[in-house]
Amino acid sequence: MKNIKQNEIKDVVIKKLSAQNLENLFSVFQKADGQYFYNILKTVNFPEDIDPTLYTYYETKPKDTWPLIAYNIYKDVRLWWIICSANQIVNPVVQPIAGSVLKILTPDIVRTILTQIKES
Repeated sequence: MKNIKQNEIKDVVIKKLSAQNLENLFSVFQKADGQYFYNILKTVNFPEDIDPTLYTYYETKPKDTWPLIAYNIYKDVRLWWIICSANQIVNPVVQPIAGSVLKILTPDIVRTILTQIKES
């Protein structure tokens, strides 16, 4: 069996995404040596005790990914980070385990969150 090197997240960020594209979406930190760090999941903080009227539950299926779940729920793959943040997922590189139960914020609440981010 041939070993295949998996890309490190830094390889993906450096090669595929420019800093200018991400700094408008996420908290971006730059060290003195010019390296960028993206704090994707700390941009929006969700309380652990979210009001139950603001979400429903979703049980993950085999082969689910964060973008696929976001598309199935919100019709937008880019909203994967809301699902991760609302569920206190700290490593979104690891895909969900089938059978996990997630809190899914209602579309109205997601629109409110996105509006507040745009206005800030």
